[in-house]
Amino acid sequence: MGFYTSEIMTGAPATFKSETQKLIYDSLVRSGLFFSRIESDPGVSMDDCLNIDKAFGIDTVKTILLTNRQKNKFWLYITHARKPFITKAFGASLQIPRVSFADEQLMLEVLGTPHGAATPLALLRPEASDVIFVMDKDVAEREKIVVTDGDACGFIAIANKDLLALLNRIPVLIENPAEIVL
Repeated sequence: MGFYTSEIMTGAPATFKSETQKLIYDSLVRSGLFFSRIESDPGVSMDDCLNIDKAFGIDTVKTILLTNRQKNKFWLYITHARKPFITKAFGASLQIPRVSFADEQLMLEVLGTPHGAATPLALLRPEASDVIFVMDKDVAEREKIVVTDGDACGFIAIANKDLLALLNRIPVLIENPAEIVL
């Protein structure tokens, strides 16, 4: 059985799976910025992302929520979907001590998303106001990116400049030295 992806659509879905997803689409529609979207089987593995890439003709990105040992400081990191994440290199790039992946409970509290559905669009949430937004330089240089809509079965293609305008944030740019895994 193949991986399901819908046709490309515009506009918000008729129903929402979470308050975060509703906030994301309400903000996109209210802003008047162009975006397109698809619905799919859960897109959590690299193979899944390849199917989503094909549907849009644009590479998806990997979005990771990281936290410090005390779990009181957070970084939302956007990198190439097929580049390994190296904790030590990330910390060195930002001159910060050890970080780890936020657990599902922290993801729900801060981003309002479960694992596999982290998205920079969740930075619209008041609970994410103190999250440090970090992006790989190669991702920042892309004209468009594909991110989740707050659910692992929904994906949005949006121009990088429009994403940044909607978030009203400028990300900290770093270089991920890892090689792309095909």
